[in-house]
Amino acid sequence: MKLLVLCAFEPASTFSYHTAWPRHLAAHPALECTTINLLDRRVMARLRALATVRAGRFDRVVLLHSVFSNGRALDGPLFDLVRAAPQPKAYFIGNEYKLMPEKMAFCEDLGIALLISQSSSPTIHRLYRERLRCAVTGIPNTGLDPARFTPKTPAGERPIDLGYRADDSPVYLGHRERREMADYFRGVAAKFGLTVDISLDPADRLAEAEWAAFLDRCKGQLGTEAGGDYFDLDDRTRKAVNAYLAEHPNASFDDVFERFFRHLEGAVPLRILSGRNVEAAGTKTVQILFDGEYDGYFLPDEHYIPLRKDFSNADEAIRKFRDVAFCERLAQNAYDVATSSLTYSTLIDRLRAALANLN
Repeated sequence: MKLLVLCAFEPASTFSYHTAWPRHLAAHPALECTTINLLDRRVMARLRALATVRAGRFDRVVLLHSVFSNGRALDGPLFDLVRAAPQPKAYFIGNEYKLMPEKMAFCEDLGIALLISQSSSPTIHRLYRERLRCAVTGIPNTGLDPARFTPKTPAGERPIDLGYRADDSPVYLGHRERREMADYFRGVAAKFGLTVDISLDPADRLAEAEWAAFLDRCKGQLGTEAGGDYFDLDDRTRKAVNAYLAEHPNASFDDVFERFFRHLEGAVPLRILSGRNVEAAGTKTVQILFDGEYDGYFLPDEHYIPLRKDFSNADEAIRKFRDVAFCERLAQNAYDVATSSLTYSTLIDRLRAALANLN
């Protein structure tokens, strides 16, 4: 299968899946990929991109998450050429909690034949199908690269007990789990005698190779599911929260939650497996995770140590974390799942099957 792959990332991107998907698609033996990085602004690169699309020597067009996640990178003459291309188009939609009306219009303008959600929720898929009248499937946004995320250092020799790197969640997601997780464990580290390296500071984010090395220095990793509990296709909740904060810049999270979320009925959750969960499993880094579904891949006390969101079982979680044999079993179980079901090669095989079904 010949693919035209569109992506948009800077070389120093700290989102591993932005760089890993094009790399693994290009390396897959069953695919012949021509990749265009829309952030390559060199004149010759732009001319080559236009010529590539005009030539049309491909079977499918695949637009990766980075093409339109936080912002739209495909526009102008190249957008017009991609739109006019007769080949079926598949779009990996990223950040399914913002700019959703714009992303739906983008899909319609391009004539997307397959939408690939980060969610495995049948309800989410149904809502997309009803809105776009196209095929919909779910594939985790991040796979495992076993060559980069691999256990090199034995757990007992790793200098950090618990590590964590993440972004603060936007208020309009209706929760602040990452902040609560980070603040709690920074606060109790001395009490439990833990060496921690925890940060939500964007300046402390790590590029792919550095992130893999960081995980390999950590005995354990904190984590949560990605996403939020209030999915909608028109951004009404996000827009309302942002408008309120513009008028009340000093409003607390509790104020926002009380006003917009506490009594919200009929909400559709969009909680997904995080790439952090996958990559920590690949380095056999034990995970202490908030209770969640994790798309069915990781189960409590089988693949991770469960932590209630009110921290009421924190003592028990740390006791389990101190149990070397228990943690070895969890780490091995999670590693087995990641290496059997979540490698990029496996996810690309799922993508190939979905693309093959398109007319």
